[in-house]
Amino acid sequence: MLTYIESFLYQFAVALSYPVFVSLALMILWSVYSMGDFLREWIQRRHGNADPGQSFIRTYSTHLDKALSMPETADIHITRLVRLWEKDKISRLDRVRFMVKVAPSVGLIGTLIPMGVALSSLSTGDLMSMSSNMANAFTATIAGLACSVMAYLISQEREKWLKTDFLEVETRMEELLRARERHEVAGENGPVMKIETLVKHWFTL
Repeated sequence: MLTYIESFLYQFAVALSYPVFVSLALMILWSVYSMGDFLREWIQRRHGNADPGQSFIRTYSTHLDKALSMPETADIHITRLVRLWEKDKISRLDRVRFMVKVAPSVGLIGTLIPMGVALSSLSTGDLMSMSSNMANAFTATIAGLACSVMAYLISQEREKWLKTDFLEVETRMEELLRARERHEVAGENGPVMKIETLVKHWFTL
């Protein structure tokens, strides 16, 4: 009975090698793409071409118009929009953090499976198969760790960017609300001003 269980577990582990190595290949492609996207954003920020306030206003211009048309609850609606925007940005960062934790685990699984096959080959004297499986095992370790390191570096820098962006957008929106109150752009004192007009006066787009 124990022999059948051991055989089943061995076959199950060997069958996992295919999805594990496919996952490692996809992780490598994702890491390369993410690093390229990170470098593009880093260059934009270094040259001052990435303004989170502009991005937020353009993305939610229609919703901001609606919020400004309701002066009594404008601050509540704008705060909600800012929180939704922050949640979207954090979700993007969470994908990178997920890779930091998962890549080493997948790499470890991809290491242990070929090592088990290599030990089995050693018992039969098949040194060619053993050397091939050992090479695959160390390759999986390197791939998993490399993906994890790249994801960690990206997540650390992006986390700093997001903290700065959140503060910038929240400050901009506070200025926007004060500008609306100061110029009496809503309510009984005049027609509702569109977000584009208000931003044109108070922000550089």
